[in-house]
Amino acid sequence: MVALLRKTEDIFAQLFETSGGILVLFFTSIAEVRYVGRNLDKLLKQMLEVGFNTLPLASLIGLFTGMIVALESGLELKELGLEHIVASIVAFSMMREMGPVITAMISAGRVGAGMAAELGTMTVNEEVDALRSMGINPVRYLVMPRFWATILMQPLLTMYAVVIGIWGGSLVSSALLGIASEQFMHNVFRALEFSDITFGLSKTVVFGAMYSIISCYMGLTTQRGAEGVGRSTTRAVVVSLTMILVADYFIGRFFG
Repeated sequence: MVALLRKTEDIFAQLFETSGGILVLFFTSIAEVRYVGRNLDKLLKQMLEVGFNTLPLASLIGLFTGMIVALESGLELKELGLEHIVASIVAFSMMREMGPVITAMISAGRVGAGMAAELGTMTVNEEVDALRSMGINPVRYLVMPRFWATILMQPLLTMYAVVIGIWGGSLVSSALLGIASEQFMHNVFRALEFSDITFGLSKTVVFGAMYSIISCYMGLTTQRGAEGVGRSTTRAVVVSLTMILVADYFIGRFFG
């Protein structure tokens, strides 16, 4: 019983320590934005990594997500004679839910894992300590560009995936349901409101901030060599994906 209580205590202590460290890193990254001009080259490099280099994967995932939503909902609705509302379902699901969540997940798996692995390698190789010894703030130099690049590019990446997904839905509707692409797009524009767009894009800012800070924190707290890098990368992805889903629920519950 004593051993069980100690293990439980260690788990909660590690949980609070990690949560506190992530929050401190989050607020520090926000405060360091005043030095973004000095690190503009690093910011642009990270924006390229988060945005442009993720476009092929976002295109593929977005396209098939929209096609799947149109396929699964359209076949059922066609039997009821309601296939004309497929466009509304695809538009709402992609803009408010599927687009932001799935794009954040693939970004966390690709970009977040890369952040954790890169910073973890620098930590175990004592490069981060070398920056401190030279009077360079590691958060300002390493974390802040990644954090703000993610916040800036995640909404654009998500909007791109949503457009591709809606286009994929129109292809399926045209091929299987007999709905002309022009009619499908007309129904999409009629269904979506400005509040739906802002709601979906607001989610992406939250998701991007979460997975970037979590990944950077896991990388900066890496220990025990190459094995630790792998463990930190795995933890970064697992925690990021979990928190994205948790945040999505509470955002939908209280702000949707």
